[in-house]
Amino acid sequence: MKKSIINDNLCDKAYKEALKTLRHCIHPVGIKASAGVRGYPQVWARDSMITLLGAVLIKDDKVIHSLKSVFKILIKKQSQLGCIPNNVDVKTLRANFQAYADGGLWFVIGSAFFFKQTGDSAFLKSSYLSIQKTLTWYEHQDVDQTGLITIAEASDWEDLFATRGKGLYVNILYYIALCNAVDIAKHLRDKKHADIYAKKAKKIYSCINKYFWYKGDDDISSHLKFSFGTEFFNKKDLDSLKRKNILPSKRILKKSLYYLPYLSFREFGEWFDSFGNLLAILSGIADKKRSEILLEFIKKFKLTKPYPIKAIYPPIFPGEKDWRNYYKFANLNLPNQYHNGGIWPFLGGFYVAALVKMKKYSEAREALESLALLNKQGKKSSWEFNEWAHGETAKPMGMAEQAWSAGMYIYAYEAVKQKKTLFF
Repeated sequence: MKKSIINDNLCDKAYKEALKTLRHCIHPVGIKASAGVRGYPQVWARDSMITLLGAVLIKDDKVIHSLKSVFKILIKKQSQLGCIPNNVDVKTLRANFQAYADGGLWFVIGSAFFFKQTGDSAFLKSSYLSIQKTLTWYEHQDVDQTGLITIAEASDWEDLFATRGKGLYVNILYYIALCNAVDIAKHLRDKKHADIYAKKAKKIYSCINKYFWYKGDDDISSHLKFSFGTEFFNKKDLDSLKRKNILPSKRILKKSLYYLPYLSFREFGEWFDSFGNLLAILSGIADKKRSEILLEFIKKFKLTKPYPIKAIYPPIFPGEKDWRNYYKFANLNLPNQYHNGGIWPFLGGFYVAALVKMKKYSEAREALESLALLNKQGKKSSWEFNEWAHGETAKPMGMAEQAWSAGMYIYAYEAVKQKKTLFF
């Protein structure tokens, strides 16, 4: 087999440009989601913590100080019940809690990674009470005591999309947060909470693999367990629902295997959620066999073409059960756009990391080069590190100089260079 040639000069250039973009996003309040005035002039919890995965690796004092400022403002604006704000405006310092579901989980994860990279015990001790409050708040989101949290529609990172109920992405994120909270509690010699967090994480691991893994056959009773609230859902019940056209339509090929994007009231999502499935690989929720299956799914359906990686597959079209009229807002979420099948550079970083996790180093290097080319594109100039690109044409879209596009490229670059996933 001919050895593929990786353009190291391109990847190195992209790394340097990513550093520039990241530094342009620095503000006294923290790291803004994007640098431009017309972009996102707020400190976003999820964006900043995802950015942190790469930013904390560069050993830059200004960046480290900015990351500490992010933690400071998020803790200051945390609600009395423990909810971390979705974002905080850098001018008014007004907190927004609308897309609430995942910011707090990223706050816990970011706190753990920041400590592991800096060794700053004083930071960890000062943040621990807020970490505990955050996880207590999420415990209350387990509304039916199944071990999994429930989210409102469009309340996670896909804040203009119909994910709802038991979301795959947010529950895997909950698992990752709890696992890291175990390490934090142990470091601070809090055995009581370490045991509590470990027990919860173990339950989530079991539930996701039991109820979310789509087996590609006609037995879908396990996926409907949460929907109908009973353990006694049998084949006769399923046959009745089929005749009444109540069951999901199985849009993806019958033999495809993957984790479903959500389980909700008497239904479940049928698309492939890239972020959730990539996190399943990185977190270890997916074992080696399932991880290989997921990466093969991505390859089979060309989710990384023309660049890594599309948010979902296949996109949702008008008339389908998960289509919403609000997708047409500013023509943003039409098929192959934005959350509905658009290409996201920050997700590309997680894809590269998943390949490294599975020791597919050659493929990871090829994906890194493709990600560099994606970030090089721009609407006005090169190296814009745009928010997203069209899923078919790869036309750069959204806001330029996105912090998490830059941060996750840095993370992916280091993962390929060091041949390890760093943190995951």
